[in-house]
Amino acid sequence: METKAVANRIGEVPVVVFADFVCPWSYIVQDNIDRLAKEYGLKPQWKPHWLHPEVPPEGGPVHGSNNERRAAMHEWMKELSPERAARMRPPDRLQFSFLAFEALTYAEQNEKAMPFKSGVFEALWVEGKDIAKVETLLEAANNAGLDSEDLGRCLHEGTYRQRTLDYVQAAQRAGITKTPTMILGRTMIPGYHYYEVMQTALEKQGVLPNHIEDSK
Repeated sequence: METKAVANRIGEVPVVVFADFVCPWSYIVQDNIDRLAKEYGLKPQWKPHWLHPEVPPEGGPVHGSNNERRAAMHEWMKELSPERAARMRPPDRLQFSFLAFEALTYAEQNEKAMPFKSGVFEALWVEGKDIAKVETLLEAANNAGLDSEDLGRCLHEGTYRQRTLDYVQAAQRAGITKTPTMILGRTMIPGYHYYEVMQTALEKQGVLPNHIEDSK
């Protein structure tokens, strides 16, 4: 019973994923994070790590474009996440992601962050849409069960702009340099890693899978 109490208490510690919608590794890590949430009863929070603040709202060229390198990266992604990789349509331009971060903050306040972030990732990496456009974000909001009209008003008025900027700056102060970076309890895991690495990090802290915890 004591072990179970420890597991429950640690399991309530937020699992935080610092990510950027324009990062392909952030896109494919979703499966691992969703699996952790399901198997360990966790509630992940997705926070912005703004990779390209230099990109203007209209977007910019992909830096250091190398077809061979991109092809090699895609092959690796096919091995790590074949279903997601098969559906990916990498954009030909870097997209401005801060507006999507603002919308994510709105979704978080309305308890719809998980379905909303999934919708934004799909819009960019599968549907080939521009996430810097308000209409793309409103469509993702509507599909996530949010009030898209209210979100549109908040984006226009900048209601969540400062709070979102605070999140970006908090990631900088925390020393986040790789995207994605996962904070699992007391452990920071920078960059994409296999599910088993995340699983081990949790279980070393006494966080048990639901099926083990339920049997105690």
